[in-house]
Amino acid sequence: MAVRRLLERSSGFFPAVVALMLPVAWLPSISDSFILPRASIVIAGACIGVGLALLIPRAAGLGNLRMPLALASAAALLAFAFSISWPLSLIGSYTRYESLPVRLAYLGVLAMSVWLLRTQRQRDFVVGAFVFGTCIACIKAFFQWASHAPFRPDGDLGNANLLAALVAMAAPLAIDRVRRATMFQFAWAGSFIPLAAGLWVTTSRSGELGVFAAALTVLAFLVPRRLLVPVGALSAAVVALAAFVFLATPLRGLNNDPPELRLHLWGDGLRLILGRPLTGWGEDATGLSFGSYLTHQYAGLVTFDRIHSGPLDIAATQGLLGLAALGWVVGLVLWTAWRRRDAAGVPGLAAAIVGYSVWVFFNFDWAPATGAFWLLAGVLWSSVSPPREPVEVRGAKPALLAVLVALLLAVVAIPLAALPMVADGWYVKGRADLAVRVDPLQAQYHWAIGTVEELRKAGALGETEPEMYVQLGDKEAALGNDAAAKHAYERALQIDPYYGPAQQLLQALTAAKSVLKSSISRA
Repeated sequence: MAVRRLLERSSGFFPAVVALMLPVAWLPSISDSFILPRASIVIAGACIGVGLALLIPRAAGLGNLRMPLALASAAALLAFAFSISWPLSLIGSYTRYESLPVRLAYLGVLAMSVWLLRTQRQRDFVVGAFVFGTCIACIKAFFQWASHAPFRPDGDLGNANLLAALVAMAAPLAIDRVRRATMFQFAWAGSFIPLAAGLWVTTSRSGELGVFAAALTVLAFLVPRRLLVPVGALSAAVVALAAFVFLATPLRGLNNDPPELRLHLWGDGLRLILGRPLTGWGEDATGLSFGSYLTHQYAGLVTFDRIHSGPLDIAATQGLLGLAALGWVVGLVLWTAWRRRDAAGVPGLAAAIVGYSVWVFFNFDWAPATGAFWLLAGVLWSSVSPPREPVEVRGAKPALLAVLVALLLAVVAIPLAALPMVADGWYVKGRADLAVRVDPLQAQYHWAIGTVEELRKAGALGETEPEMYVQLGDKEAALGNDAAAKHAYERALQIDPYYGPAQQLLQALTAAKSVLKSSISRA
């Protein structure tokens, strides 16, 4: 009983640990030192958090959020069942990892936050940890910019837009805490300096739009009802002005990403979605299927494995069923927050959800930002849910079952969260042979070994880079396997129909076979 009481007192601070780690955790000792650790944090956080909730009385129930979460989980499982590549959907493509376990972990992170957070103090700890971690990432990004780092400053998140997404969520949280006039009001006000600096150096237009939308959401949640119409008009004017600035000034071509590129990409994405509208192509399988629907050569040798719009990407991977279920979850959380907008912390948390939603409309889900989004959504639902009366588990069998399930979740977290980082550590040391033993479903490691057999395995596991298939075709051709080489080059062009090396090699192989046939016929 003493252990249980200790867990009950301390587990409420576990979501704050996850909130702090997502912006700051990175491992320079592995190859993918930015995204993979954070994807592992999301999975481990969900498994450990849900396990803790099974061992103690839950702080609050999911209430009417239970059904949408169950349907979102079922849609993810259904998309996996009909995936065009089960290995890819189970393990995720390298540096992306939007696999089935990660998609389920997002929902688990939300649920565990609701179940573990018992007091406003614990919820404030989550908010404070997240904003503090984001400020650290912003300070890193500023120093990267000041030192003229040869990339867009990202604060060691792996992508500048990911840092912008964190700022779009952290800024309204800081605004809300400043207006609440807490004892650390000056510290919260001071956080605007690194947040603004971090957002500026990322040069992310979607992040700036997210911050504008979030700030306006805070205002809408705070004004009296009689002022909602003027505030709505002001919000529309601000959004229209921002859109005009981004579309009618030199900012339209910022980072070589003009609006026309997104519009064409979204159009092709809609055609991809209509190809399998109900269950989608499977988690993280866009890279294998998008090529057949591309109508433009967008960026040279860059192969798109995302539609670059969160709702469209979800519809492509989990179908309209998955999009509707996740939309129901987010919509219900925001609607309930609007009805309970007088509760402490609700305006800032709801605005953070809006800020991310605006950002992700122009980007795609990615664990460092999306994990934080679902965590904050859980904190928001915890803020608007009535507290649950503690219910003691009676009988030895239910208690034993809860312990066993919690242990099972901890065991599941090992192959899903820990072993991929061990494998990547071997990979960065040049020991891909050991990496494939630890993580045998990750195609990247088979590709790194480079033999014909291992390249074939990489293709079977769903590698989404056309370069790998070109290398396989070259090795097959060197062995005299012209049919296999042709198949490999054609597979590369299925993934990216505009991939120049595959086009050239396929033409050369076809021409060589034609010359050989002509020589034989003349003989």
